[in-house]
Amino acid sequence: MCGEGSDTNKSDSDTFLNPPPPPPPPAAPEPSAAVSEDPYTTAAQRFQQDQANPFKNMKSASSSMDSPPTPAPVPVAAASKKSSSLGGLTPVDRFNRDPTNPFRASRMKLARLSVKLKGKTTASASVSTPTPTPPPSPTAPPPPPAPTLESATSNVSPPPVAAKSTTSSTPAKARAMPKNLNIMPGGTVLALKDTTSKEGGAKSSACGVLSALAAGSKPSAAAAFKAPEGVCLPYGAMEAAVEAQGLTSQFEALLTVLETAEIGSLDAACKEMMDLIEQVAPPENVREEVLSTLGEGRLIVRSSANVEDLEGMSGAGLYESIPNVRAKDAAGFNKAVAEVWASLYTRRAVLSRRSAGVAQEQAVMAVLVQELLAPEMSFVLHTAHPLSRDPDLLVAEIAVGLGETLASGVRGTPWRLEVNKKTGEVKTLALANMSEAMVVDERAEADGKLVRVQVDYSSQPLSISPFARATFAKCLAAIGTLLEEELGCAQDVEGAVVDSDIFIVQSRPQP
Repeated sequence: MCGEGSDTNKSDSDTFLNPPPPPPPPAAPEPSAAVSEDPYTTAAQRFQQDQANPFKNMKSASSSMDSPPTPAPVPVAAASKKSSSLGGLTPVDRFNRDPTNPFRASRMKLARLSVKLKGKTTASASVSTPTPTPPPSPTAPPPPPAPTLESATSNVSPPPVAAKSTTSSTPAKARAMPKNLNIMPGGTVLALKDTTSKEGGAKSSACGVLSALAAGSKPSAAAAFKAPEGVCLPYGAMEAAVEAQGLTSQFEALLTVLETAEIGSLDAACKEMMDLIEQVAPPENVREEVLSTLGEGRLIVRSSANVEDLEGMSGAGLYESIPNVRAKDAAGFNKAVAEVWASLYTRRAVLSRRSAGVAQEQAVMAVLVQELLAPEMSFVLHTAHPLSRDPDLLVAEIAVGLGETLASGVRGTPWRLEVNKKTGEVKTLALANMSEAMVVDERAEADGKLVRVQVDYSSQPLSISPFARATFAKCLAAIGTLLEEELGCAQDVEGAVVDSDIFIVQSRPQP
């Protein structure tokens, strides 16, 4: 394949070390004129030079893509804009700068995110430049050699996260709270009906809207539903609790670290921030007011941040919810609230905000406290088809037990039903086979935990009765359509069935 000029069996190194004697006059046909007869030419070079090489044309085409294009002798006016602006660049540069590149917006977004590290990179580069040293005097000992680029940069790294504290060398920076929010004083507790997104986030605000819609619905209506009672600990409550413990300067210094920490040190910084917040607690009047409003029953303590449940940034599952607590248990209640506050600074949450271009100091957390339901079934509705985005198709996923059965990764498939909102046609896409359900153990104390129980599908109406599936699906479709109309866009809706009553616990814009 390589032609007669490449018929050596020696390796390139043998040929280089022991060059052969001049060859005798050739008896075979003359080698291709394009193939070098130099004995020091490598086999690969001879292969590429051989005119008979069947891959030569492909190699030339590949090489032409990696080389700057030769300007064609055409008038400047006839040259294309793309050629004049992109010629002479590497393929990667041409790809990145080409205005027709469909991924250019993503590349620009990544470039904007990398600007945050520019100052650190510049500082590292400045240290790595060797500084000239004066010649040594005859009597003085010679100075140490000037650092090389390698030795200078090997000793320069971002400030590591210390085992005890990340903030020992990080100056505290006064936090700039979001200007579009109503930051409330510590100890404030808001009724859901009085909570807007400016005080308690989109989730708390939506729960207030759900409560109002539930109160105005007639039990006999097709879209009738109920909503659990609840209150909101608004924005500013966490910061007030941190200040009450004298930890504000440390908190603000850690915010600065989280903004710029590299991946290797981010875990330790997040842990230190979460440990700090879990030391604090809301003032006693908060728990007393929750107890007065919601009673001694079991509660769920939920996140309601300003960076979740938004159109284009749902944050579903990003922050903590602590089920099965009681307001009469001071230690358990305060611990649950602090854990929800601290979940604002998990590694996943911090990276999520970085990717969205949201500064860490702009993220704030409110807490939603609601009565904990003990449902027979829980469900999630997508009021527009989650894959095809067809607005006329609603998809419901249903499981036995609490909603955590769907959200916690229990193995198996839920009941999956599809409803055409125009025709009312119901299709069964899947029957449930999740072997376990997550429920509240009514016999145990409220300890923030749930238990798993086995599920017997032979007694479940949705498994054994097509009529039950169609009836239930149409009820969910009516509720989903109502919420979509009231809230202005397609929704992801979470709910439960308790003693034949349908409860809606949350509704967020569908991503």
